[in-house]
Amino acid sequence: MMTSDNNTQKASNEDAKHAWVYLFNLGFYILPMVLFPYTISEIVLLSLAMLGFVGLYFYCFYLPYQRMLGPIIGMYVIACAVTPWNPGSVALFSYVGFFVGFAYRWPYALAAVMGLIGTLAVFQWHVGTHWDLFFHYGSVIVITVAIFGRIERLRQRHAAAERRSADEIERLATSVERERIARDLHDILGHTLSSIVLKSDLAKAQLGKQQYDAAAQQLQELSEIARHSLSQVRQSVSGYKHSGLALELERLEQRLHDAGFRTDILGKPPLLDAPRETALVLAITELVTNVIRHSSGQICTIHFDESADVYRVQITDDGTHAEVQSGNGLLGVKQRMQALGGSVEVSTARGCAVALQLPKLEAPEANGAAT
Repeated sequence: MMTSDNNTQKASNEDAKHAWVYLFNLGFYILPMVLFPYTISEIVLLSLAMLGFVGLYFYCFYLPYQRMLGPIIGMYVIACAVTPWNPGSVALFSYVGFFVGFAYRWPYALAAVMGLIGTLAVFQWHVGTHWDLFFHYGSVIVITVAIFGRIERLRQRHAAAERRSADEIERLATSVERERIARDLHDILGHTLSSIVLKSDLAKAQLGKQQYDAAAQQLQELSEIARHSLSQVRQSVSGYKHSGLALELERLEQRLHDAGFRTDILGKPPLLDAPRETALVLAITELVTNVIRHSSGQICTIHFDESADVYRVQITDDGTHAEVQSGNGLLGVKQRMQALGGSVEVSTARGCAVALQLPKLEAPEANGAAT
């Protein structure tokens, strides 16, 4: 509740620069000073009272609700002090009513407004004023302006709630974007760094065997992988861009071959829109990286299939796996598929098989050629 009031008070502070606009109501106070035969000293005193009142009026705009009581009481005292000489003080009482409606909850605001009306009645029938309709007009003005004060408070609360909602949406969007970048970097760099390690080991082994041409070829490919990795890191900030599923499969097949795996790509890769294809490319890349890192097998199979409703991709290796741990990579794959309404299933009955299922958005699409 305190946070809500503080946010609303910030809105009040922002509106304070326009507070002078509402001072037009002081015309009711100034008009009798022009029309009635006041002495110079009375005009000076009434003017000083008005200046003091205006100072408290502006001061209230910059205070939190819980600290408005003092200035409100000050304005009330000034209004009471000048009423016997200037019936235009109904304008001052109206400002008191505004801040009462603005600063306090309904039960307290209603009690305060009733107190203001009682004050007007005392001046009308006991103390005396120079205006027979002082109580009647004053009551209407005080009640009306107090309602305006309440409406203004509700408006500022609504504006503060909208700002909080916009801030929360921005915060969530930033969090989602950070998670996307982190997931993309993990999937992209995990695979790339594994390839760099592999190429480095191959080059080292070939240099040891004095196979300089083959080692030079490995180092050349290592340089290309590093440059490609740098480009992918830059792209991940604005969204990962790839060369298409077919070309990425060729690259993955080459990486598996370099790691000593025979690779079989079966079936026809689906034709997908860019966001869904990107998610599938990154998911397959992460799973192939896991095969290179963790599998003791020699064969990796990537099998594409589809039914009337879903596309299926299964990545299988023939290694021995007791149990698959869901680390950040596999968790990221599951998150990507779930975000698209798909699913991930893992089986270690015969080697390790990870099956991806991706629902079709419309009628079955035409499929591309097999890699």
